[in-house]
Amino acid sequence: MQPLGPRVLTGLGRLATRIDLYNFGRWLVLAIMIGVVAGLGAAALTWGVDGVSGLLLHRVVGFEAPGDGATESGGWHLPERPWLLLLVLPGAGLLVGWIVTTFAPEAEGHGTDAVINAYHQKGAILRPRIIPIKLLASALTIGSGGSAGREGPVAHISAGFASYLSQLLRLPTLDRRILVICGMAAGIGGMFRAPLGAALFAIEVLYSENDYESEALIPAIMSSIVAYVVNASLTGWQPIFRTDIEQFTAPRELIAYLVLGIVLAVVGFVYVKVFYGMRDVVFSKLPVPRMVKPAIGGLLVALLALVVPQVMSGGYGWLQLTLDGALPLKVLLLLLPAKILATSFTISSGGSGGVFAPSLVIGGVTGAVFAAAAERVAPGFSPATAACVLVGMGGFFAGVAKVPIASLIMVAEMSGSYDLLVPLMLVCSVVFLLMRGVSIYEAQVPTRIDSPAHIGDLQMDVLEKLTVREVVDQQQDLVTFSPGTPFDRILEEVAPSEQHAFPVVDAKGMVIGLFSMTDVRRMVASPDVWSLLVASDLSVAASTMAYLELDDDLHTAVRRFTAFKHENLPVLSGPPPSYPRGMLSYQRVLEAYDEEVHRLQSEHERADR
Repeated sequence: MQPLGPRVLTGLGRLATRIDLYNFGRWLVLAIMIGVVAGLGAAALTWGVDGVSGLLLHRVVGFEAPGDGATESGGWHLPERPWLLLLVLPGAGLLVGWIVTTFAPEAEGHGTDAVINAYHQKGAILRPRIIPIKLLASALTIGSGGSAGREGPVAHISAGFASYLSQLLRLPTLDRRILVICGMAAGIGGMFRAPLGAALFAIEVLYSENDYESEALIPAIMSSIVAYVVNASLTGWQPIFRTDIEQFTAPRELIAYLVLGIVLAVVGFVYVKVFYGMRDVVFSKLPVPRMVKPAIGGLLVALLALVVPQVMSGGYGWLQLTLDGALPLKVLLLLLPAKILATSFTISSGGSGGVFAPSLVIGGVTGAVFAAAAERVAPGFSPATAACVLVGMGGFFAGVAKVPIASLIMVAEMSGSYDLLVPLMLVCSVVFLLMRGVSIYEAQVPTRIDSPAHIGDLQMDVLEKLTVREVVDQQQDLVTFSPGTPFDRILEEVAPSEQHAFPVVDAKGMVIGLFSMTDVRRMVASPDVWSLLVASDLSVAASTMAYLELDDDLHTAVRRFTAFKHENLPVLSGPPPSYPRGMLSYQRVLEAYDEEVHRLQSEHERADR
């Protein structure tokens, strides 16, 4: 009997042959590297924003914003010298405009859209200089009071490092795209302490319909976990929001949540239209240098903040107060449109910051206003205010960002509670469906079929979807020959025919061989042997002939055409000997492919309308 030690080693050796240890180790190392950098980037951006905010808003303006749930929301006060906002915000905007236009114009805007665009259109290539420029510009924009979030910048920074790492290691484009997704997931997961939701967000946000980059999920989860651990170790482990929500146990409240979903969709539609309308109609037409536009946006935010100071920065502290029921309804009614305008002024003018945090604030405030209205109209069906705030956050972002699954998980992680999972699922689904065709991320494409990153996949998907049965003409008149047909009779039959290949059939009509027009032409040059030739002499045997079956897909057909170097192949009812069902040409396969692609594109266009 073999000793236990060698038996164990032998078993482990066999196991190793079943597991791709190299591939596992490679992705693990890459995921850890990206996660570490993303976690450090999230911490650096947090410290940068806090530092700029402490200097400009606290010391200069005398404004102390409430903290989020991790730092408690007490100890805040309104600006003591609000008029200085008219200098601070435009000044920071001018500096941001100069930095961005001088060193990295792609650093303006909300970051996540730039990553999505790079994934689809640029082979997932991002310039490494984006890392310091985005970090600095975002810290200045958000820290000075601009209405923007930290998730877009940190996603952009982390994806930029992932792209640079993949180029440094000369990885193929497919791997680079997966690593960029890992970077986006790690940045968001680290910043918002939501590793699972961030991984789902990264694979879901690329598309505006129900499609995902599923092959990137596991690497994205690994990167997100590492970034979460690194950032939380440096900045704290508590969830972003502190909540005390009771578990959902009242099905009648689903009626109110359904109405809330409809309200959120209306607000989301307004938000997206105002956001891009401000960019395309207002700021793009201003006759001033590009670097000055963020300063103008900052000035507009400052004017708005003189009336509603709660619009400044990301707004998680104000959202925490909304969860606690500490903000009056009249303030919430002002904050809702003001936050939409302030976010549009900040980012659409060319400032650097994300739309995730402002979107959560808008959705949460909408939920709070809805809860107050529902309590007055139908108190028996009205959920608690805090519940409506959390569900509003998730549902709103699900609609405007087209990430229904990620939104509900991220909100649950950020609040440290899954007790509202059922209403979150309902509202996220409703808002997503009602807002089809409207997204805050304009670089999204509907599905993988529409992405230039998946052109090869599209060809494969379409060809594998169609079968020979669907494209071959089974009613066509085939020219066939019995094995003993003399050559001169063959010449008479094939000369007027448009066929290029001719089945040889037995007495039962079953194909037992095949010859082509090329075989006939070759024998025409030797008239002295015509009298000796019959059809069976020209044909290849059934066991070696090239053919297709009705249930073969078109990908198989293309491979068969290529392998046998034929332009036409017989279609049989089964393996030979079997009955002929028609002839299929390579040209007909290409036509079928073009027709199917055109049909799919038309469907997507109708869906978008």
